[in-house]
Amino acid sequence: MKRIVKNSLFTTILMVWGMMYSSCEGWTDPESINIHYPTFEEQNPQLYADYIRDLKRYKDGEHKLVFVSFDNPETNPINQTERLTAILDSVNFICLNNPEKLSSETQAEMVKIREKNIRTLSCINYESLEQEWNNKAKDNSELTEEDAQRYLNERTDAMLVLCDNYGYDGILIDYTGLSMVGMQEDVLQQYKARQQNFFSRVLDWRIKHTDKTLVFYGYVQYLAPENMDMLDKYNHLILKTASSKNMEDLTLNVFMAIQAGIDVAGTNADLVPKDRFIACTQFPQQEDKDMIIGYWDTRDANGNKVLAAQGTAQWIVQASPDYTCTGIFIINIQKDYYNNTYGTVRETIHIMNPNK
Repeated sequence: MKRIVKNSLFTTILMVWGMMYSSCEGWTDPESINIHYPTFEEQNPQLYADYIRDLKRYKDGEHKLVFVSFDNPETNPINQTERLTAILDSVNFICLNNPEKLSSETQAEMVKIREKNIRTLSCINYESLEQEWNNKAKDNSELTEEDAQRYLNERTDAMLVLCDNYGYDGILIDYTGLSMVGMQEDVLQQYKARQQNFFSRVLDWRIKHTDKTLVFYGYVQYLAPENMDMLDKYNHLILKTASSKNMEDLTLNVFMAIQAGIDVAGTNADLVPKDRFIACTQFPQQEDKDMIIGYWDTRDANGNKVLAAQGTAQWIVQASPDYTCTGIFIINIQKDYYNNTYGTVRETIHIMNPNK
C-alpha cells in the first residue's frame, strides 16, 4: 500500500513539473487508482462459509425476531449508512421506506444479504397514498369519491407489484387508520369503503403470493368490523407502540388489539391472532434536547432515562399467558449507525437473544 501511495505522489510531482517546464499544449487528467480492500469472505472463504452456516442455524431456531425500517437512498449508496450490507447480520427483516426507487446497487445488496437470511420488505403506507390524493383533489373541486377510489386502487396496485418487480421477500402494510367513535355517518361510510377497497387488494395479492411475508403495521382497533377477520392472513402483527413510555403502555396496546376482536366476534372467536405480535420502538433524535423521543419515562439504577428500544426488548422477553410477542420493530435504524456501528441495536438484540 505504501509503495502505491509513494508512486502516485511521485507521478503527480512529475506531472506538475512537466506542466511548468515543458511546452505541452494538452492537459492530461491523472488516472484514479481503485483500491480494493478484500472482504472477510474473500480472505477466509471457509471461515465465512462456516459463519453463514451457523447464522442460518441460529435464525432457523427459536429466537425473537428483529424488524427494522431503513431509509434507502434513491441513488446508489455513497457511504456505509446507506448500505443494506452494513446492517447487523442478526436482523431478520429490513423494511425499505422508499420501495419504488431502488438503485442497482441496493438491488444487488438485497440479493447479497439474503444469504444471511435477511429478508427485505416493501413498505406500503396507506396514509401516504391518501395524502397524494388529497393534494391532487385540492386543486380540482370537480373530482368525486369515485375518482378518489379509482386513484387509490391504481396506486395500491402499483405498490403491490413492486414486490415482484424488485424481488422483495414480502410487504409491510402501514395502516394507521382513525377511531370510528363519533364519526359522522357519511364520513364513516367513506372511511369503511376506502379501507375495504385497500385491504381487498392486499388480500388478492396475498392469495397469489403465499410464499411471501405479509406484515400488518397499525392499530387493530381502527379496522372496520368486516375487515377484522383478515388478520390471520398476516404473518406478523406490528403494533404502533413507538410512543409508549413504559411496559404498562405496551401491555395496554396488546390488550386493546385483542379486545377489538372480542368486541366484534365475542369471546368464542379469535379474530385477532395472539401468537404473532411485534412491538415497535424508535431511537432518540439528536435534535430532541428534552429527551422525549426514543426514551421512556422510567429510569435505570443510575437515574438515567431508559432507552425505549431497550425497555421494549426487556418487555418482549417477559412471558404472558394471554399473548405472545415474537419480536421488535425498530424504526429508521440508520440513526444508530454512528453509535459504535449500530451499538444500540446490538444491545437491544442481545437483551432479547442473549446467546447471539
